[in-house]
Amino acid sequence: MKTRYIIFITLITALFGQDNGFVNRNFHLGLKGAHYTFFKSPGRAVLISGGLGAIVAHQFDAKMQKWFLENQPLPEELNRFGDTYGNLYSGIIVLAASAITSQRNQSLRQFEYAFATLGANGVTTVLMKEIFRRERPNGSNHRSFPSGHVSHSFATATIFKELYGWKMGVPAYGIATIVAMNRMQDNKHYFSDVIFGASLGTAFGMGFSQAYLNERIEMSFNWVKSEMQFSLLF
Repeated sequence: MKTRYIIFITLITALFGQDNGFVNRNFHLGLKGAHYTFFKSPGRAVLISGGLGAIVAHQFDAKMQKWFLENQPLPEELNRFGDTYGNLYSGIIVLAASAITSQRNQSLRQFEYAFATLGANGVTTVLMKEIFRRERPNGSNHRSFPSGHVSHSFATATIFKELYGWKMGVPAYGIATIVAMNRMQDNKHYFSDVIFGASLGTAFGMGFSQAYLNERIEMSFNWVKSEMQFSLLF
């Protein structure tokens, strides 16, 4: 997860340093996105469902842990891919895709939506880990709830769905499910950790979509003249 945060810090530094309007615009839109995520449907409904689902899943944590350890349903290569994708690749891919889309549309809104969603989801996930301090099933530390790999992957999947429709959303959610299975197969998370992680990432993707994509936002800019060559980072 450290690599992921380094990339976000690098992007924040590059973008914020170029345009004060970027900071002000995304501060207000970020607050609006958080409001939609936690207090408006469908984000609120997804979070409530995820919370209730995690409570129910908690009753099966031990059984699911035992089943995954004994059966190892994911082949080794696919399992390794799930770990790497959830930790790093998902964010790089969706940010690159949204940057290309923004370039074609001569508007930053797609990239800003993806960037803000992943950032808000990441910060919230880390804060929750520090608050709950749940020990991982393998005993390595107390950062089990919720799963960061899973919340990140499902946020990415929701971004793909919101930007490109279900033709991209379905495979993205499929890969996110592989990530969730990887976390249990590697004994890094309990069933309830991944259930809530999935709902958290999905809720942020939906809530920030309402703030960034479903309202009239003037974000046009001249890509060629702009000094923000963030596409080079990918």
